[in-house]
Amino acid sequence: MDFSSRIKKEMTEGIVKAILEDAGYRVIDSGIEKVIRELSCLSSIEYGRLGYPDAMSHLPDFTVMNREQDQKFLVEVKYRKKWGKEIFEEVREQARMFGELTLVSINAAADDPSNINSPSRFIRCCGLKFDGEIYKVEIRRQQAPNAWIPCSEVNDGTGLWWAMTPLPDKFAKLKENAHAETLVKAVKALSGILDK
Repeated sequence: MDFSSRIKKEMTEGIVKAILEDAGYRVIDSGIEKVIRELSCLSSIEYGRLGYPDAMSHLPDFTVMNREQDQKFLVEVKYRKKWGKEIFEEVREQARMFGELTLVSINAAADDPSNINSPSRFIRCCGLKFDGEIYKVEIRRQQAPNAWIPCSEVNDGTGLWWAMTPLPDKFAKLKENAHAETLVKAVKALSGILDK
Protein backbone atom coordinates (compact mmCIF):
# COMPACT_ATOMS: atom_id res chain seq x y z
CA MET A 1 0.00 0.00 0.00
CA ASP A 2 1.44 3.38 -0.94
CA PHE A 3 1.99 5.98 1.77
CA SER A 4 -0.90 8.26 0.74
CA SER A 5 -3.39 5.35 0.77
CA ARG A 6 -2.06 4.18 4.11
CA ILE A 7 -2.52 7.63 5.66
CA LYS A 8 -6.09 7.84 4.35
CA LYS A 9 -6.84 4.36 5.69
CA GLU A 10 -5.45 5.20 9.13
CA MET A 11 -7.25 8.57 9.28
CA THR A 12 -10.55 7.10 8.16
CA GLU A 13 -10.43 4.23 10.65
CA GLY A 14 -9.32 6.58 13.45
CA ILE A 15 -12.15 9.02 12.80
CA VAL A 16 -14.80 6.29 12.65
CA LYS A 17 -13.43 4.84 15.88
CA ALA A 18 -13.50 8.29 17.54
CA ILE A 19 -17.09 8.94 16.36
CA LEU A 20 -18.32 5.68 17.85
CA GLU A 21 -16.34 5.95 21.10
CA ASP A 22 -17.55 9.52 21.60
CA ALA A 23 -21.12 8.21 21.43
CA GLY A 24 -20.37 5.63 24.13
CA TYR A 25 -19.70 2.52 22.06
CA ARG A 26 -16.90 0.12 22.91
CA VAL A 27 -14.69 -0.12 19.83
CA ILE A 28 -12.21 -2.98 19.72
CA ASP A 29 -9.52 -3.05 17.05
CA SER A 30 -9.83 -6.42 15.38
CA GLY A 31 -8.16 -6.01 11.98
CA ILE A 32 -5.06 -8.12 11.49
CA GLU A 33 -2.83 -5.03 11.10
CA LYS A 34 -3.98 -3.85 14.54
CA VAL A 35 -3.71 -7.25 16.21
CA ILE A 36 -0.27 -7.95 14.73
CA ARG A 37 1.13 -4.42 14.37
CA GLU A 38 4.37 -5.60 12.81
CA LEU A 39 2.51 -6.46 9.60
CA SER A 40 1.89 -2.80 8.77
CA CYS A 41 5.45 -2.32 7.55
CA LEU A 42 5.36 -5.27 5.11
CA SER A 43 4.67 -5.11 1.40
CA SER A 44 1.76 -7.17 0.09
CA ILE A 45 4.26 -9.73 -1.26
CA GLU A 46 6.02 -10.05 2.10
CA TYR A 47 2.67 -10.30 3.85
CA GLY A 48 1.52 -13.01 1.43
CA ARG A 49 4.62 -15.09 2.11
CA LEU A 50 3.67 -15.35 5.79
CA GLY A 51 0.67 -17.48 4.81
CA TYR A 52 -1.82 -16.33 7.42
CA PRO A 53 -5.15 -18.19 7.25
CA ASP A 54 -7.89 -16.43 5.26
CA ALA A 55 -9.96 -15.82 8.38
CA MET A 56 -7.13 -13.82 9.96
CA SER A 57 -6.44 -11.76 6.85
CA HIS A 58 -10.16 -10.95 6.51
CA LEU A 59 -10.78 -9.81 10.09
CA PRO A 60 -13.03 -6.72 10.15
CA ASP A 61 -11.44 -3.47 11.30
CA PHE A 62 -13.53 -3.21 14.48
CA THR A 63 -15.85 -5.06 16.77
CA VAL A 64 -18.28 -2.47 18.13
CA MET A 65 -20.50 -3.08 21.15
CA ASN A 66 -22.84 -0.93 23.15
CA ARG A 67 -21.87 -0.25 26.76
CA GLU A 68 -24.22 -2.98 28.02
CA GLN A 69 -22.55 -5.43 25.62
CA ASP A 70 -25.85 -6.80 24.36
CA GLN A 71 -25.39 -5.48 20.79
CA LYS A 72 -22.42 -6.04 18.54
CA PHE A 73 -21.41 -4.93 15.07
CA LEU A 74 -18.50 -6.22 13.01
CA VAL A 75 -17.35 -3.09 11.18
CA GLU A 76 -15.20 -2.69 8.09
CA VAL A 77 -14.18 0.88 7.19
CA LYS A 78 -13.42 1.95 3.62
CA TYR A 79 -12.35 5.33 2.25
CA ARG A 80 -12.89 5.95 -1.45
CA LYS A 81 -12.10 8.95 -3.61
CA LYS A 82 -14.65 7.53 -6.05
CA TRP A 83 -17.30 5.35 -4.42
CA GLY A 84 -19.21 2.66 -6.28
CA LYS A 85 -20.91 -0.68 -5.74
CA GLU A 86 -17.65 -2.55 -6.44
CA ILE A 87 -16.81 -1.80 -2.80
CA PHE A 88 -19.31 -4.53 -1.85
CA GLU A 89 -17.18 -7.08 -3.70
CA GLU A 90 -14.11 -6.02 -1.70
CA VAL A 91 -15.76 -7.18 1.53
CA ARG A 92 -17.67 -10.16 0.11
CA GLU A 93 -15.42 -12.78 1.71
CA GLN A 94 -15.58 -11.02 5.08
CA ALA A 95 -19.39 -11.15 4.96
CA ARG A 96 -19.23 -14.84 4.01
CA MET A 97 -16.83 -15.68 6.84
CA PHE A 98 -18.26 -13.57 9.65
CA GLY A 99 -21.97 -13.34 8.91
CA GLU A 100 -23.52 -9.89 8.88
CA LEU A 101 -20.96 -7.12 8.46
CA THR A 102 -21.44 -3.35 8.73
CA LEU A 103 -19.55 -1.44 6.05
CA VAL A 104 -18.83 2.18 7.01
CA SER A 105 -17.84 4.16 3.93
CA ILE A 106 -16.25 7.55 3.51
CA ASN A 107 -17.06 8.90 0.04
CA ALA A 108 -14.65 11.77 -0.63
CA ALA A 109 -16.46 12.96 -3.76
CA ALA A 110 -20.08 12.45 -2.74
CA ASP A 111 -22.56 14.40 -4.82
CA ASP A 112 -24.92 16.75 -3.01
CA PRO A 113 -28.03 16.68 -5.22
CA SER A 114 -30.31 18.20 -2.56
CA ASN A 115 -27.70 20.73 -1.39
CA ILE A 116 -27.98 19.53 2.21
CA ASN A 117 -24.23 19.55 2.92
CA SER A 118 -24.58 17.41 6.05
CA PRO A 119 -21.98 14.96 7.37
CA SER A 120 -24.10 12.11 6.03
CA ARG A 121 -23.12 13.33 2.57
CA PHE A 122 -19.65 11.87 3.16
CA ILE A 123 -20.12 9.13 5.79
CA ARG A 124 -22.69 6.36 5.36
CA CYS A 125 -22.98 2.66 6.14
CA CYS A 126 -24.81 -0.50 5.17
CA GLY A 127 -25.24 -4.06 6.28
CA LEU A 128 -23.88 -6.89 4.12
CA LYS A 129 -24.67 -10.58 4.57
CA PHE A 130 -25.28 -13.87 2.83
CA ASP A 131 -28.76 -15.32 2.71
CA GLY A 132 -27.95 -18.89 1.67
CA GLU A 133 -25.71 -18.30 -1.34
CA ILE A 134 -27.13 -14.87 -2.16
CA TYR A 135 -24.95 -11.89 -1.19
CA LYS A 136 -27.18 -9.04 0.02
CA VAL A 137 -26.86 -5.38 0.92
CA GLU A 138 -29.18 -3.49 3.27
CA ILE A 139 -30.80 -0.60 1.40
CA ARG A 140 -32.51 2.29 3.17
CA ARG A 141 -36.05 3.11 2.10
CA GLN A 142 -38.09 6.22 2.86
CA GLN A 143 -41.15 5.60 5.02
CA ALA A 144 -40.48 1.84 5.23
CA PRO A 145 -38.13 -0.61 6.92
CA ASN A 146 -34.77 -1.16 5.29
CA ALA A 147 -34.68 -3.92 2.69
CA TRP A 148 -32.07 -6.61 2.00
CA ILE A 149 -31.43 -6.65 -1.76
CA PRO A 150 -29.12 -9.01 -3.68
CA CYS A 151 -25.94 -7.04 -4.50
CA SER A 152 -26.26 -8.21 -8.09
CA GLU A 153 -29.56 -6.31 -8.40
CA VAL A 154 -28.49 -2.88 -7.12
CA ASN A 155 -27.71 -0.12 -9.59
CA ASP A 156 -24.51 1.88 -9.23
CA GLY A 157 -24.46 5.66 -9.00
CA THR A 158 -25.48 8.54 -6.78
CA GLY A 159 -28.80 6.93 -5.88
CA LEU A 160 -27.03 3.92 -4.39
CA TRP A 161 -24.84 6.12 -2.19
CA TRP A 162 -27.93 7.92 -0.85
CA ALA A 163 -29.65 4.55 -0.27
CA MET A 164 -26.91 3.68 2.23
CA THR A 165 -27.77 4.33 5.88
CA PRO A 166 -26.65 7.46 7.77
CA LEU A 167 -24.49 6.41 10.75
CA PRO A 168 -27.00 7.55 13.44
CA ASP A 169 -29.63 5.25 11.93
CA LYS A 170 -27.36 2.21 12.47
CA PHE A 171 -25.61 3.40 15.64
CA ALA A 172 -28.51 4.92 17.62
CA LYS A 173 -26.34 6.47 20.35
CA LEU A 174 -25.16 9.02 17.76
CA LYS A 175 -28.70 10.51 17.80
CA GLU A 176 -28.36 11.69 21.39
CA ASN A 177 -28.05 15.48 21.74
CA ALA A 178 -24.65 15.26 23.40
CA HIS A 179 -23.25 13.77 20.18
CA ALA A 180 -25.08 15.95 17.66
CA GLU A 181 -21.89 17.73 16.57
CA THR A 182 -19.68 14.63 16.46
CA LEU A 183 -20.24 13.89 12.77
CA VAL A 184 -19.82 17.55 11.79
CA LYS A 185 -16.47 17.66 13.61
CA ALA A 186 -15.44 14.35 12.04
CA VAL A 187 -16.09 15.65 8.53
CA LYS A 188 -14.11 18.82 9.33
CA ALA A 189 -11.21 16.62 10.49
CA LEU A 190 -11.41 14.65 7.23
CA SER A 191 -11.61 17.79 5.07
CA GLY A 192 -8.02 17.42 3.88
CA ILE A 193 -8.85 14.15 2.10
CA LEU A 194 -12.35 15.03 0.93
CA ASP A 195 -13.05 16.53 -2.51
CA LYS A 196 -14.85 19.74 -1.53
